[in-house]
Amino acid sequence: MAAVSFTAILVLLESLVVGPSLARQPQLASALLWIAVLFAALLAATRSFDRELEDDALDAVIALPGGKDALFAGKTLALALLLGIVALLGTILSIGLLDLAVALPGHLLLVAVLGVAALAPVVVLVVALTVRLRARAILVPVLALPMLVPQLVASTQGSSAALAGDATGSLGWSGLLFAFALVYAVLGLTIVPAAIE
Repeated sequence: MAAVSFTAILVLLESLVVGPSLARQPQLASALLWIAVLFAALLAATRSFDRELEDDALDAVIALPGGKDALFAGKTLALALLLGIVALLGTILSIGLLDLAVALPGHLLLVAVLGVAALAPVVVLVVALTVRLRARAILVPVLALPMLVPQLVASTQGSSAALAGDATGSLGWSGLLFAFALVYAVLGLTIVPAAIE
């Protein structure tokens, strides 16, 4: 719920602070939306692991056969679902508050789904790798943000292209997001079971 509230507040502040004429630019509106989704991802993933550490549920899941794979897959799917809600809410608020015109709504939906699918495994991977470290609150953003720059650029550019009516650009960035999602999902399923103990 905090992630959804954070996104709503950020979009509202964007419409007030930046002003309607500047905020209507597809590039700026897309960038601020995806930054909100990124911070919501970092917040939600970190909190979800915190709950399991407090209850010692993490050790119980890890002890199960296939538990480490299930932990990564479950956390990634749950985070992707939450980020989908966050992205949907942020998009609706941006369109409503900023009076944005969406030239290609289907392409915007495709970019949003693939953008969320590309962000979730990276964030879960980094949080899982740092789950038992004291400095996790500092390490997660420091490790995740450089890994997420390509996804953020692709998501922002793809969203901007969909808002502006550039079907070729939107589909090109969507293909890149699909590749990122696939690579990081496989990487997470390979690394997390070996790294979590």
